[in-house]
Amino acid sequence: MAVIIFFALHTVFSICMAVLKLTHRLKSRNMTLPTACLLPVCGMITALVDEWQVRHGCLGVRKVDDYTQLQGDEAWHREIVGTYDDTLTVPLEEAMMVNDSHVSRKLMMKLLHTSPENYVELLKKVTTSDDVELTHYATTAMMEIQSDYERKIGELLDRVKRTPDDVSVLMQCTSRLKAYIDSGLISDTILMQYRLRLDEILSALCPLVPDAVRFEYECIENRIMLEKYEGIDKRLAALERKYPEDGRVYMLYVQYYYSTHSGGKIEDTLRRMKERGVYLDSAGKEWLQVWT
Repeated sequence: MAVIIFFALHTVFSICMAVLKLTHRLKSRNMTLPTACLLPVCGMITALVDEWQVRHGCLGVRKVDDYTQLQGDEAWHREIVGTYDDTLTVPLEEAMMVNDSHVSRKLMMKLLHTSPENYVELLKKVTTSDDVELTHYATTAMMEIQSDYERKIGELLDRVKRTPDDVSVLMQCTSRLKAYIDSGLISDTILMQYRLRLDEILSALCPLVPDAVRFEYECIENRIMLEKYEGIDKRLAALERKYPEDGRVYMLYVQYYYSTHSGGKIEDTLRRMKERGVYLDSAGKEWLQVWT
């Protein structure tokens, strides 16, 4: 009976730990949760000690609950960044590699106070750092960026419902959806859901601005990514007739043929590009070199 009561109490404790961790009430490191759940008594003691150490600064973790609070804490910003030296060119990744916590945190604070949404891939790498404080900032910043994207997209989609023919709103919604899709913050099912929303917006926008060909390109590319291939060949043929010297047409052809396993047609597309002397910028030339 005593054993049953003991394990029942341990289960309750584990559930409470998990809930407090998910609601960010606990500041201890992530690894303490499985330890507390799997090791009765010892795990509990470890979790409590770790929580005390984090809260009292013994592990070098600041009491910053979220990214918003971090941005507003000017004293903390001055302490870490100070008078930021523009000659400090050591990249954050290199600072992490040599385990220089001071430089890493200094660079991280600089990043968070500029445009963190432009550094999502770097923030992802930082989340794997052994520096608990650095990992916390990076994770919280990514959550804040994602929340901001979804809030703004939601507001724009509501405006589209109210004014479905407003070109300006449709363009803003397209831009925001593309930015979120390309951000690297979402993947798999969620990514496909936002691509479907983008397809709906672009399908509404393209007929309203027939001369803005970039939206037609974006619509075709997005449909290829969604594997919605119906009618794409005809749309590409129409674009080729209208813009025979536009490299984007042929890039989409190659992407379409590659996705539909029509490799034989890729060579013919590249041949037409060369025959027509299609101009390509440096990125386009690199793309062509890969495919040839």
